[in-house]
Amino acid sequence: MRIFFENDKEIQIEDSDGLRSLLQISLAEGIPHIHACGGNARCSTCRVLVLEGVDNLSPRNDKESALAERKGFPENVRLACQSRVLGDLKVRRLIIDDADQTLASTSSNSVSGKEKAITILFSDIRGFTTFSESHLPYDVIHILNRYFYRMSDKILKYGGTIDKYIGDGLMAVFGLEESEPLKTNLAAIRSALEMRTELDNLNSYLKEHFNTQFEIGVGIHYGTAILGQLGHPLLMSSTAIGDSVNQASRIESTTKKAGARLLISESVFRLVKERVKKGRTFETTLKGKTGKYKVYEILGITRDCREEISQEAKYRIWDSIDLSETGNWLTLAFHASFIFAADGSWLGLDGSIRFPSLLSDELNPRILAHLNTLIRIHEELKRGSKDLHESRIPSLSDLIAFAGALSVQKSGGPKIMDFSGRQDSEYPIGHIEYPPNNPNLSDSIDYYARMEFDTKEMVALFGAKTIGRHEKGFYTDTPNIFDNRYFQDLLYDGGTKMTAADRALLSSEETKRIVTEYALKEDKFFSAFEHAFVKLVRGTKIS
Repeated sequence: MRIFFENDKEIQIEDSDGLRSLLQISLAEGIPHIHACGGNARCSTCRVLVLEGVDNLSPRNDKESALAERKGFPENVRLACQSRVLGDLKVRRLIIDDADQTLASTSSNSVSGKEKAITILFSDIRGFTTFSESHLPYDVIHILNRYFYRMSDKILKYGGTIDKYIGDGLMAVFGLEESEPLKTNLAAIRSALEMRTELDNLNSYLKEHFNTQFEIGVGIHYGTAILGQLGHPLLMSSTAIGDSVNQASRIESTTKKAGARLLISESVFRLVKERVKKGRTFETTLKGKTGKYKVYEILGITRDCREEISQEAKYRIWDSIDLSETGNWLTLAFHASFIFAADGSWLGLDGSIRFPSLLSDELNPRILAHLNTLIRIHEELKRGSKDLHESRIPSLSDLIAFAGALSVQKSGGPKIMDFSGRQDSEYPIGHIEYPPNNPNLSDSIDYYARMEFDTKEMVALFGAKTIGRHEKGFYTDTPNIFDNRYFQDLLYDGGTKMTAADRALLSSEETKRIVTEYALKEDKFFSAFEHAFVKLVRGTKIS
């Protein structure tokens, strides 16, 4: 059998050498194959890129599969220490020297460096230099942050990711998770159109307080880009690079010359032309590119570009959630799920909270206001979807669950993949029973056990208070940011801003260990909270 190590050497081995790993073979041939963990699948420094003959390696074993899943390795990236050679092969070592090993050991868990077709959006404020030169530095930063918050909110609403802020411009990408080109490009266009509307609102503020107004240009392109993490090991950031990114930037630059607010490339237009309202068409040169390129002015969208009704409902709810109110929106989802029957059994999220007999138990006027917002959205959805079967229209319970999940995402927490299909009770079938607020930990454990939560799930749900408040104030100093600060504050200062029930989590070794884990590892908390929240708002079966 022949093994060609690109940039190293070609070697011939006997069929019997298939008992040895690829790492053992390369080391025996004098190839300086780095293997920091000694070839035990506890690191990925021996990984190779299989250029030819991927089927001529043994299938991944359990150790390699676990590491590959955690790091997100494609099928042609293999651990040499766990791979046996079954036939001819061409590979390239990915960790070459000590510098590579340092980068590999200090970067994140995910694999870095892959190609993907994505949609890239660039936006820039026209004439911002003049504004910055004529205003105080504090005002410049204040206005920029206000502008970026408004614009970024529309990008996040439609599933985009902020790649970077560049002076007074920003770059966003769509399609990192979604692989359907039509959806990602329509999402980018809808974001851009709503960015224009947000700018009009911001300009009213700027005119009143600074006697100025902004104008922006947005360029959108769809193409293949390289995705990966770049930078110093201590300051790595995920980004997209390549010609497609450059082209999107140059299309944005063309908006000023064309006197257009939004221009898209031909690759985008081919996908969305039946779903958008097109303005002018331009043939233009793009800096650094040869030849002429067509770009299209977009004025709006057609009704046909709307997504299925549950997703459109989520868009409406997103716009209703102000960052300063995310805690109350999340609390609404919790309280609406704390529905119990007369016999003490848990009923769960069933829409009963809308009935007067249960509304009277809710003392927070902000939560009541948010519930009324969802009731209004629900009625609007029903009126606007008369041609749909009632089962396809999300219930009020669905909207409450959506609102809770979106409030977490909007405040920086995990993106919770929620579902629709819950039923609303036609009459109040239970009552709200709030969690105990006393220093007896067993009372809290018993309460959540009635809802079928184990202790670890209970502690994860306590973490929602990171954006919550109680009658005496907020639980943390960052009530608009969903992170693991609740557990850090509880662990490091004993929860001085919290309630007796919160501090009780430190009274047992088991719950204190869980608090410590979540305080140290935010990703562990996010994963546990997502699982527990979906379980909390799963709804009840109504007979």
